[in-house]
Amino acid sequence: MKTVTSGMRIYLEALLEAINDAVTIVDQEGTVLYWNRVAEEAYHISRDVIIGRKIGDFFRRESVMLFQVMESGQAVYQVYHEPRPDMHVMINTVPIYDEQQQLAGAISIERNVSQYVKLNAELSRKPDIPFALDSTIPFKVEQLSTISLIGLTDIPLLLTGEEGVGKHAISEWIHSTSGRTGAFVTMNCASIPEGLLEAELFGYQGEEERLGKFDVAMDGTLLLKNIHTLPLTIQEKLAETLRTRSFHRVGGSTSIPLHCRLIATAPSNMYDVSESVIPSSEKFMGICSGLYYTFQQEEIPPLRDRKQDLTELSTYLLVEACQRLNKPVPSFSAEAVAALVSFDWPGNLPQLKNAMEHIALVVQTGHTVLSRDFPVYARLPLLHDMTEKDMPLNAHAEELERARIVDSLQRAGGNKAKAARMLSISRGALYYKLKQYGLE
Repeated sequence: MKTVTSGMRIYLEALLEAINDAVTIVDQEGTVLYWNRVAEEAYHISRDVIIGRKIGDFFRRESVMLFQVMESGQAVYQVYHEPRPDMHVMINTVPIYDEQQQLAGAISIERNVSQYVKLNAELSRKPDIPFALDSTIPFKVEQLSTISLIGLTDIPLLLTGEEGVGKHAISEWIHSTSGRTGAFVTMNCASIPEGLLEAELFGYQGEEERLGKFDVAMDGTLLLKNIHTLPLTIQEKLAETLRTRSFHRVGGSTSIPLHCRLIATAPSNMYDVSESVIPSSEKFMGICSGLYYTFQQEEIPPLRDRKQDLTELSTYLLVEACQRLNKPVPSFSAEAVAALVSFDWPGNLPQLKNAMEHIALVVQTGHTVLSRDFPVYARLPLLHDMTEKDMPLNAHAEELERARIVDSLQRAGGNKAKAARMLSISRGALYYKLKQYGLE
């Protein structure tokens, strides 16, 4: 590992100053070496005051965690902490090693999530939840304003986004609010054998006439899910249908007017693929340019990009789950809100709904929702729990010793014999340490 040059150090310090998280760097003895601008603003402690001092002089629990990380060599991530009643942070802490792989210290990065906790407190005072749509649609009406305008027309609409973001439900909502008299018809392009796709969509004209989805959805809405899986030849025929507003059944020559509106769905980044870049030996997967540009496109964001809505949406889903179970609705604690916004919810709405149903089942009547009430995958480690565990008193740093002694005496109610047992040392050793640190 090469030594960091003074030039590179300048860039690293500029980076640490530019980020929006509080950054603390300490050496192996707990002395503060670096304290960035955001840390100054968050804790109202200037770097001139704290740099060169022991971190435990200012933050006892944070100090204990830093030493635990340095002692174990194991980084910790997404640890919730409430350093003061109006502040809520998520902490990542990792040990730092020099070129000889000797412990040099640790770095702690704190992300402030207080705004989400405050939002939750405001919501708890509101009588109504502003989700006027069905719970399967994770959006407020105003957030769908552009889509609703398109829904009033016959313009084809392509909804892109991850699985579970609500594309199908939004399509149903568009149909229900459009005033169409026909049916809402769904066709999953990925689930139909390739040889049957064209007849399934356009219908068949032979000795017996077979209606296709365009016919069944007359005066209504046809939703084509996973349109990117359609073979290129069918995509081209579909593009021509949308341009001319007419189609031909397989085996037929009669032009049939198109009397339904079309909505399609696909994952993100599966569009505008040129036929020339697809090897003949590979199956085409994407939306060709000729079809893609016949649609108005709307990207539906995943839940991880909608942190500002998570508290409201989760509350709405929790209310629904509790009503089904005939249970009172609990409120979210600060740590529960932190858990909500810290987890990325890769399964999007179905996963979030499942988590709220789990909470409705396990939370006892009269209790608030805590991190431990979430499914295991979404729970947060809490700094309070990490630093409350009884652990042997280690002599690797005076500051850690003092912090652990004070903490143990408080938990033991001043009983020195009990505190000594909690610290795994003799009473004589404890009396010596009390005198050493002026704690008598």
